[in-house]
Amino acid sequence: MVMLIPINRLLGAPVMSLQTGYPLCRLSSPIINPYNLKVVAFYVDGPTLSFKPAVLFSEDIREFSPRVGAIVDSADNIMSPNDLVRLADIINYNFNLDNLLVIDQQGHKLGHIRGYSIDSISYEVEQLYVKPGFFKSFSTAEFLINRRQIVKVEPDRITVKTPTVEAKTKDSLSTSQRRQILNPDLDNPFRSHKPVTNQDVDVGK
Repeated sequence: MVMLIPINRLLGAPVMSLQTGYPLCRLSSPIINPYNLKVVAFYVDGPTLSFKPAVLFSEDIREFSPRVGAIVDSADNIMSPNDLVRLADIINYNFNLDNLLVIDQQGHKLGHIRGYSIDSISYEVEQLYVKPGFFKSFSTAEFLINRRQIVKVEPDRITVKTPTVEAKTKDSLSTSQRRQILNPDLDNPFRSHKPVTNQDVDVGK
């Protein structure tokens, strides 16, 4: 059954081996693909690991239980990122959602990301928890941004749709349909595979 899991509930959770029934390590921090806002892997740490850094692909997590943790087949699922060419580019982006600025399509600052929830099966980011600026926080402590509202991802900000009648209609879309909104036509500067400079990003808004 698909459920949304707050990222802070995942981080620090034990990684349990089906083979031995014992914990192997703990989930440390997410590795996010900025092309499609998916947590493709986690850094893991723990005293029993024989190498560091170490990563666990989210697709290798058979199940996540708030009481038990992340369940994997065995210690073979824990790997060194040095051996994972397909993950290297995403790691090098060092993309992080924490405290990222959120603006609407008119350039209005809505606040900063204070957390997010992911789909328990796809590990795609489905909801952003946004804390408004100082003055707006008096009327709203925090609000949610749904995945389908995101129109642009940049290194220092995320742009979301201004609410419209059309946006409300999309509430009826199936989960599989919603997942296609960001993929493959996401307006994403990371596609260029070049360093982001002050000239590349307009920070004046």
